Amino acid sequence: MLVRFPTSSDNKEDLGVLQLGNTPLARYRRATAAGKRTSFITEHTLIFVLHGHKFLHLEEQTHTAEAGHLVLLKRGIYALSEFVPDGLNYEALLLFFSDDFVKKFLHTHQLTTAQSPAATGAHLVIPTNELLNGFKTQFMGYFGKQLPGLESILQLKLQELMLLLLAGPQGQLVRAFFQSIAFGQPIDIDFIVRKHLFQPLSLEELAKLSGRSLASFKRDFQQQYNSAPKKWINEQRLEHARLLLLHSGKNVSEVALECGFENSPHFIKIFKQKFGVTPRRVDELIS
Repeated sequence: MLVRFPTSSDNKEDLGVLQLGNTPLARYRRATAAGKRTSFITEHTLIFVLHGHKFLHLEEQTHTAEAGHLVLLKRGIYALSEFVPDGLNYEALLLFFSDDFVKKFLHTHQLTTAQSPAATGAHLVIPTNELLNGFKTQFMGYFGKQLPGLESILQLKLQELMLLLLAGPQGQLVRAFFQSIAFGQPIDIDFIVRKHLFQPLSLEELAKLSGRSLASFKRDFQQQYNSAPKKWINEQRLEHARLLLLHSGKNVSEVALECGFENSPHFIKIFKQKFGVTPRRVDELIS
């Protein structure tokens, strides 16, 4: 099953959660066992490491996430976290922010640009400093508190953090990173769909990754492929599943997961609807 972060919460790892309504704003997390986990990042995320370290595999690069650095991640990427024995007990503060929050922040502080934003990567690793470390320590004090106006305070704190990042030595890189989030052009649908074709993402998630509303995503997809997105995506997945069943030696459950179907019974049902046989009888298709 694909782990969506932060929307798929593992309560065993959460030592504290702060939310704006139903939307997660921050989490205080701990990992006490070595191992690896791949997560799909569903919200823009900033990571402060409080204790220990782990290896973070991003975009064919490996970083050591440790105290003294913070990591900015754009939504829509896959992060392989490798928790190592000499880095435990690993603790981190994670903060999340949306496109709209970044856009309003940039407008408020007159940080918009008339030109198209420069292309940036999907992650950024920068060193912390005295002010950022002070922010981190103060912010931790809000976990577990019940204060009047806490949601407003937390939104102001997130703006404070962004201003501190912009004021630091890496300010130009941070500004370009935020501008690409807020004002980047919609991403080509073909690129988004093919990149995530075999991951169990919903149409809503694909639309968000492409920088479109769900309605716009469906309209643009129909124009580009002359097909409804769900129908086209399922056809591609099922054809790939047929080839795997014929040639890979993998069982039905393994193939279903590899092709983006988390529900094996549903996979078996639509496979039979398309090919006329169940996945276990796929050899009949070439007899």
